[in-house]
Amino acid sequence: MRPLYQEAAEARLEDGGNTGLWYDKFCDRWKDDFSGLGDEGKKSWITEVTGNKCGDERLLQRTKERMARLLESADGELLFYKLESDFVTGLGRQHPVENGFAWHPTLGTPYLPGSSVKGVVRAWAAQWDGADEATLKRIFGSESKKVENFQAGSVVFLDAIPSAPVRLKADIMTPHYGPYYQDDTGRTPPADWHSPNPIPFLAVEAGASFVFGVLPRCKEHVADCQKVRAWLEEALEWTGAGAKTAVGYGRFAQDVSAQQKFEKEEEARLEEQRARQEEEQRRQEIEALTAGKSELYRELYEASVKENWREDREAFVREGVIEGWLERLEADPQPDATGYLRELVELHFKGLLQNPEARKGKKQRPVYSQRQRNLARRMLRLPEGTE
Repeated sequence: MRPLYQEAAEARLEDGGNTGLWYDKFCDRWKDDFSGLGDEGKKSWITEVTGNKCGDERLLQRTKERMARLLESADGELLFYKLESDFVTGLGRQHPVENGFAWHPTLGTPYLPGSSVKGVVRAWAAQWDGADEATLKRIFGSESKKVENFQAGSVVFLDAIPSAPVRLKADIMTPHYGPYYQDDTGRTPPADWHSPNPIPFLAVEAGASFVFGVLPRCKEHVADCQKVRAWLEEALEWTGAGAKTAVGYGRFAQDVSAQQKFEKEEEARLEEQRARQEEEQRRQEIEALTAGKSELYRELYEASVKENWREDREAFVREGVIEGWLERLEADPQPDATGYLRELVELHFKGLLQNPEARKGKKQRPVYSQRQRNLARRMLRLPEGTE
């Protein structure tokens, strides 16, 4: 009997699956003698998740929208940054390929935990911006774990997630002085005769866009949130985030195009939301105003509101509109609907129903057109109705 993870690994990662869960739980690149993973086994497992885009675009969009709603309600900031160099996250986590990777537990994509974002910003503020201890404690909270000394920071940091599916790559680091690094006694020198040891690891390709979120813990902390935003931008650009920043990984720059695109999407979403709310309000008003009326009356009234027949004369008098309602009323006379249609006709054709054959001038020309007179004759033959 083989363990379950081997069966799952043979099934391979299906499109739309949780890449992180599969990568972390179903590694099967063991040597035949079960002594551990070989270098080729490590590399082959890493390359299983490279090449194709990682992440479900629909889920990422929904998560991004939820972040925006949360930040909007708390006067927070939704920030977009684009990778200027490759990005590594969670390198120190345990994994059979020796180097781990930080996967979002539900999205299955690379991410930077909020605690890591907070650490990056705090280090920048303390080491490079010269923030004093009182400011650091107020914004980031106390470092002491003792209950009596604990203080929560004024700014909350959200996880940084990709704004769209990202592309992963297999990278290599090659320590040349393995014995020197491993010798705790300090007796082994970093000598040239040591053999280089190529170690594969997983990274996010440069060009990926990530979304960050910071929000004030209370309304009075909005100014601190603005300060943190400035620190975050500087820290991501100059020191980077994630692992191996000392050799150039994890550098970010503002992603203006992604920010503008999202703002346009938000405007469209809000406009659609307003339209739905107006439609629902209009529906409720129509239901209240047509309570107790016939079905035909409700349809006619709803059409008049939707097409704005009272204010837009052209919409009401265009060919076929009145004729269509007359045909329905002739087939199924409803006095209340007839009364309402007459009200609309009288609004736009003053006096037509009182005297369709009215004439004017010395030559006694008809006041109304042939079409209008025909409509009036048909309408007057319908049963009397009430408004």
